Amino acid sequence: IEPDGYFYSTRPPSPPHYIYEKMAGGLLDAYLYGGNTEALGLLDRITAWAEKNLDHSNPYVFNTMAGITEWYTLSENLYRAYLVTGQGRYRDYARTWEYTNYWNLFAEPGKDIFGPSPGYHAYSHVNTLSGAAAAYAATGERRYLNIIRNGYDYLQAHQVYATGGYGPGERMVPETLLLEYLDSMENHWETQCCSWAAFKLAKYLMSFTGDARYGDWMERLLINGIGASLPMSADSRVMYYAGHGLSGACKTHNMPPWACCAGTRIQAVADYHDLIFFKDADSLYVNIFTPATVTWDHGKTRVTLRQETRFPESDGVVLRLSLSRADTFAVKLRQPGWLAGPMEVKVNDQVVHPEGNGKHWMVIQRKWHDGDLASVRLPMRLQVERFPAASSNPFPAAIVYGPVVLACRSPEGNPVSIINFANLESSLVPSPGEPLSFHLASDPNVLFRPYYQFKEGERYFIYFDPKHPWTRLPLRELKFSPGWSLNLTEDMQITTNVGAYVERTFTGTSIRWVGRKFDDAGKCEVSIDGKVVGTVDQYDPVRDTSFRYEIGDLPPGQHTIRLTLLAEKNAASKDRFANITAFDIVCPPTPVSGP
Repeated sequence: IEPDGYFYSTRPPSPPHYIYEKMAGGLLDAYLYGGNTEALGLLDRITAWAEKNLDHSNPYVFNTMAGITEWYTLSENLYRAYLVTGQGRYRDYARTWEYTNYWNLFAEPGKDIFGPSPGYHAYSHVNTLSGAAAAYAATGERRYLNIIRNGYDYLQAHQVYATGGYGPGERMVPETLLLEYLDSMENHWETQCCSWAAFKLAKYLMSFTGDARYGDWMERLLINGIGASLPMSADSRVMYYAGHGLSGACKTHNMPPWACCAGTRIQAVADYHDLIFFKDADSLYVNIFTPATVTWDHGKTRVTLRQETRFPESDGVVLRLSLSRADTFAVKLRQPGWLAGPMEVKVNDQVVHPEGNGKHWMVIQRKWHDGDLASVRLPMRLQVERFPAASSNPFPAAIVYGPVVLACRSPEGNPVSIINFANLESSLVPSPGEPLSFHLASDPNVLFRPYYQFKEGERYFIYFDPKHPWTRLPLRELKFSPGWSLNLTEDMQITTNVGAYVERTFTGTSIRWVGRKFDDAGKCEVSIDGKVVGTVDQYDPVRDTSFRYEIGDLPPGQHTIRLTLLAEKNAASKDRFANITAFDIVCPPTPVSGP
């Protein structure tokens, strides 16, 4: 840190707001959790520089050219600094960075929150709601609490997938686009960053309101979100994006080494322990059902609660209590929204009937003794969960068991036409010796198992629609000539090299080319089995819109498709880019013979 407080590693700093926000949060954590007594003095020095030098003219603008990027939680960390130090300068500076224009959209429920095209950056704009939460913690002003409550409810109703994720292409988009992107896009949400932002928001809400319903989102993400992502690679690549497409998807390490999301993964995992248990003066709360131990001082009584379970692969949870002396208090268990029936509770093998309350906790209020044991059963069942943007339509839909999203492995392609969604209990047969795994009764080769069990490169289907029988052939399975390059954000291959081609041999009766339309796109010649079948233009004056070109009624059997970029282009196009996200194919399901 230089004498005037300048603390960046480059001149000019890039990006200044983002780095200051990260340093402020890190110094607070170093003090709070690492016991570093120097950290607050360092925070004071860098904040003095920021107050004098950061651009405060229009903090609502996301402008990478001006170096203004992802400052959205600056208010959160500055309010945290005020709560830790009591210094009013942090509270006042936090107000400078309140995202008022955005937050006010949630002051009342039901407003359009998508913003200018291409829409708000999903992770950042969920993360900034934690700034409103910190403002409520610091000021007690009710409007902040209303904002985060309404924001949470909006996200659950209109943006969040069955896995708990949100933000296709990193954007919050209208419901019509959300449905369209389920088909056309590969990158449906950021597993590391979006999980962490949701953990924080839900934790704030549970702490402020005492309502257990916010724990359901934490649980979904722990099981199906970051908890279902691939382990970080040895060179720090992470499974940044998750795919939920109707045509199928695979897990991959899809971000370069040491990208910022590798650090967010560490923040999210560090938060795991802080989601499991909560407390107040007279109650100990069990929010997440997982093996864990907590020690709690209730007055003069030292209480240790050890949670033993194989949940969700088992529906049973055992709570073992050790007490320094007998004492009266409540153990409160989160009552999940997915329960298939009442929770069953025994204390020392005696059935008890805990009282439910209006905040979704089952309350066991009693005098506890050292060595007491409580056992809990959480009934689960197979259910169809429709897509958040499906309105009144039953599809697209995912299949879940309790809080667990089941993904489908189907060697012959998309099995949607042979699944009986109206009667899952008869359509899916439990697989012996494999918890939470089910075979399709009409085709034992089709297996449903927890999404978290799928490994890198394994094809799966999460969302289904009977009107959508396609199976995706991803980019890595296609043959590209020299001259193509990967656009990672869009997850597409692009080229401007005339004569460059991409091809794939497939078995099926229909195939479609999936990509995007742009104002600088070109034309491709399309051939099947060496015969030209058309010239296709990807130009559109509106950038980044959906593109599909379909060829149907092919004779059953093997075929080869090739796309070749032409010199010819639309006169209005600014260039001749060709792009491809994938090929999708339809292969009619093979009947299963025998009983």
